[in-house]
Amino acid sequence: MASLRKVLGKRIFNAFLAILLIMLINFLLFRLLPGDPARLMTPRLPGDAADAMYERNVELMGLDESIPVQLYKYFISTFMLDWGESYRHELPVTEVVANSILWTVLLLGASSIVTFVVGIILGKLAAARRGKPTDIAITGFGLFFYGMPIFWFAIVLMIVFAVWVDVFPVSGYMDHGRSPEFTLDAIGNILWHMALPVATLGIGSLAGIILIQRNSLVDVLTEDYIVTAYAKGLSEKQVMKKHATPNARLPVVTTIAMDIAFILGGAFQVEYVFTYKGIGWMTIDAIGNYDFPVLQFIVLIGGVAVVIANLVADIVLVMLDPRVTIT
Repeated sequence: MASLRKVLGKRIFNAFLAILLIMLINFLLFRLLPGDPARLMTPRLPGDAADAMYERNVELMGLDESIPVQLYKYFISTFMLDWGESYRHELPVTEVVANSILWTVLLLGASSIVTFVVGIILGKLAAARRGKPTDIAITGFGLFFYGMPIFWFAIVLMIVFAVWVDVFPVSGYMDHGRSPEFTLDAIGNILWHMALPVATLGIGSLAGIILIQRNSLVDVLTEDYIVTAYAKGLSEKQVMKKHATPNARLPVVTTIAMDIAFILGGAFQVEYVFTYKGIGWMTIDAIGNYDFPVLQFIVLIGGVAVVIANLVADIVLVMLDPRVTIT
């Protein structure tokens, strides 16, 4: 138990250091690399108007202070959950992005369920039928989508199912003019609008799960204890369920954590293609308007989400396999 607590404590400490590093990079990314962010925000106006606007932007962004002071204030405000105010909307960042975060979380949740459930099932099926047409078809399916750009796949689905067949809507997360309500009709309308974005992200992210699950199971199925299980008279279903799958799930857990980052990155592209106004859409809008506080917040929560996902995966691995505690 002491060893388990030591490993978990080390994992949590490393995650905390990773978050601090993300915060530092996030600060430098928007304060130093763009050059002069206040100048980027200043429109080209005649006379002294541009200079006055520039001075206002410098004061608004706190650029009149030294870099160490700016960095100190950034860390303090971040830990106090004060994300600043949007330059474009002149509202707190949390108010600007709150609605977008909810829609993105809904999209990511639905896509992740499709990816992980379908991917694991297909991976098991391919391993159970290894070397047969079923295995070749599933593996080929995974490899085909592995190298396919998400945005291109989104456009293909849109053309086929929203233009040619005209089954699903082409944009938005609800019909125009409707407001979200907790009714069956409203939920159905949301799911109808989410069908293509979820299919794009879910299918586009399947490859890694399928291939890892399949290869991990194939390796396990060659072990001596699997041969012994068959010799005892256990059926293929019993061997897969009780012996093979539990011992092949560790690489899958790691892959799931890694795929969360891939799905999050793909969501940005999918949201823009389908005009699904979540965090991805908000990011493109903030880039176009040099809204640095909003961009900093989005980059930070994206990085933290990936770190937490990997931390959870590490904890699950330790719980599934006590041997991990000795590393």
